[in-house]
Amino acid sequence: MLRRLTPLLLTIFLLVPACRQTEPEPEVVEYPREGLFVPEPPPEYRAEGIRIATLNTFFLFDGYGDEGQTDFPHKGNPEAARRHRARIAQVLRMINADLVVLQEVENEEVLRRMVTEDLPDLNYEVHFVQGHDTFTGQDVAVLSRLPVEKIGRTEERVPVEGTDDTYGVSKNIWVRLYLGDLPATIIGVHFLAQPDDSRRKPRREAQAEVIRRLVERELAAGRAVAVLGDFNDYDESVLDLNGHRPITRTLALVKAAGPGPDDDLYNVMAEVPQHDRFTVFYDADEDWQVEWPELAAIDHVLLSPRLRARLREVHYVQAYDPRTVTDHFPIVVTLAPR
Repeated sequence: MLRRLTPLLLTIFLLVPACRQTEPEPEVVEYPREGLFVPEPPPEYRAEGIRIATLNTFFLFDGYGDEGQTDFPHKGNPEAARRHRARIAQVLRMINADLVVLQEVENEEVLRRMVTEDLPDLNYEVHFVQGHDTFTGQDVAVLSRLPVEKIGRTEERVPVEGTDDTYGVSKNIWVRLYLGDLPATIIGVHFLAQPDDSRRKPRREAQAEVIRRLVERELAAGRAVAVLGDFNDYDESVLDLNGHRPITRTLALVKAAGPGPDDDLYNVMAEVPQHDRFTVFYDADEDWQVEWPELAAIDHVLLSPRLRARLREVHYVQAYDPRTVTDHFPIVVTLAPR
């Protein structure tokens, strides 16, 4: 059904050239997988440089107090929450990134407790800005051993297509720092869930427009930009393991950072073979088995051109059972410092 153009769509059409409206169809390569998923060995880094990463922690909460309206196994159980925190810490120790963006974090205190109890030797500083997701109680945070100059979050809201509402990104954070000799902004995001729900399409695209505008401002200020996190959506130009195609333009909007294609962001997923392109397990048939059709890529790392030029290595780290730690896997990229 045709809909009238809203201010959001008019903004998008004005800012995003026509060449971006129809990206070339990606090649679909079939990689038959049999049996059940088996975790791979921990990553072996071959390139020297600065490592940045993203990981959805699956409710990194402390088990105390108000923990939102969503159920999860360790809710209201401090001891179970402590064990979950220790397992997440083991993953962070395994990937050993210089900076990691974490999603589904309850508060700053739970991060400080994890760093103090489980990761004291990794020299992480906690960077946290309180968000506004009162339903889940989740936030996005950054752990970094690189010096951070400034932190913040965007509170911008934009019109939602087909409605009189506006919408923003309740879970986001940005940090400004130097990656080697390059001034950069790292933006962490966690978008609205359920990528195949058409009712959520307009709101997730509004979230993408908010982040696209933030990226555009940071690029205009002379900073390189990386956007990391749980986008809860597929990339239409780089297909994942099972060839999922989005019903939204979420990834395309964020990647279209400015007026021309030369400043577009690059999805590092293109650097790995299609059979390695998965970051989440969703137990669709509820049989509690990790089967290949139930794996997808909804977490992403997007790099602006100056960071892409420094890209040295990409790891999709699938080195644990997603039923026992978190249902997401981390992505780690290595960047040359200069």
